[in-house]
Amino acid sequence: MKRSGLRLQGDLRLEPSLLLYNVLLSTAGSLAVKAMRARTSEDRDFWRGRFGDYSGTTHLPVGSPRIWCHAASVGEVSGALPTIEGILQALPDAAVFLTVGTWQGYRAASSRAPRSVGVLPFPLDFRGALRKAFRTIRPDLYVAFESEFWPNLAAFLRDGGVPSVLLNGRVTDRSVDRYSLMKPLFRPIFEQFECLAMHSEADRRNVLKLGARPDRALILGSSKYDGLGTRADPSRVAHWKQVLQLPEDAVVVIGGSLRRSECTGLLDVFLKLGKIEKRLVGLFVPRHLEQIPNMVGWLEDKGVPFQLLSRIEARGEPLRDAVLLVDRIGILFDLYGLGDLIFCGGTLEPIGGHNILEPAAWQKAVFYGPNVQKVQHEHLTLRSFGGSFEVRDANELLETWSSWIGRLDMLRRHGERAGQALQAMGGVVPRQVRLILSVLAGRR
Repeated sequence: MKRSGLRLQGDLRLEPSLLLYNVLLSTAGSLAVKAMRARTSEDRDFWRGRFGDYSGTTHLPVGSPRIWCHAASVGEVSGALPTIEGILQALPDAAVFLTVGTWQGYRAASSRAPRSVGVLPFPLDFRGALRKAFRTIRPDLYVAFESEFWPNLAAFLRDGGVPSVLLNGRVTDRSVDRYSLMKPLFRPIFEQFECLAMHSEADRRNVLKLGARPDRALILGSSKYDGLGTRADPSRVAHWKQVLQLPEDAVVVIGGSLRRSECTGLLDVFLKLGKIEKRLVGLFVPRHLEQIPNMVGWLEDKGVPFQLLSRIEARGEPLRDAVLLVDRIGILFDLYGLGDLIFCGGTLEPIGGHNILEPAAWQKAVFYGPNVQKVQHEHLTLRSFGGSFEVRDANELLETWSSWIGRLDMLRRHGERAGQALQAMGGVVPRQVRLILSVLAGRR
């Protein structure tokens, strides 16, 4: 296997657009990073890693080839891990690194990745941070998951002769508009990918608009769904039933990955639904924990009793109140296994949707709003199998749930169909691994 031959000393040759990008990054970008660090309580070692300093890392894999995988956050990590496991099976001597750009995603990857994988914070797109990161990782291949494109990183890869591959690729119409405004900066990134394995035909069409070569862009789907079925562990459902001491006849409502107004909107739907069904228990999981104080304030203003999951776990208390706010990350997937009525967020707000197929791994039907641009393929597949229900707004969600509350047995049949939809979307990992092997073979 040829070494990457990275030239880490001196400056990269900068095109005018990249030079301007770096001028802006060194001023406005630096201020933004300082503000972000001031607002968060993330681990110091994590932030050192974001600047390319991995001196505090306890595990750096050795071996060949050296494969650098990158996942932006928790959702992308879920897609990367099945593929990484496939890589390790095909290349047991490989040194595989997984970088993650958020603290939540980094924690999830650290707990779920195979022990042989080096999980690291993703370096910020500052040239100094990248230079340090490249000295540590020394990649033979860079594998990006989904939709992060960084100009300086691409320039380092290009300068070092390191091929790059995009898997589970997603590019929305909105992203096309945004990247097109800076075409001289981003077009070289899309042109240099050895292969772009896109999630759907719409994603492929969009990436071609941005400069990808037609002979290098194909549709493979997403590896995210290959691992979902195996993650659905019934013992985790039993664990949470014991922790919460759920009544056997409880009807469990789950509001997952809630964004913005959905955080209180789902609480309002739940309270109104509670007038119809007295056995309701609601578990509400915001996408970002910063929303918890807003949800607490809303409930307190209305005089609605509630509990926080962190206090139940810390004190061993039973679930006494009908409303539970989940102030922890990384457990939503397991909680879906408890649900009877499940709503996936980021869909009533114009976010574009989150992972609407996770409930399907538990054979659960899923409800969501009309904003499914980021999960359009999943939406269409679920709908074709009869495993999902789309609603226009919170009022229609209330009406729909009110009609299903007395027919949960029939709803479970739709859950089985959701499971069939998930199964139909699997089988992506072996094709991704073959693609990676072919790219590596081209470097010999």
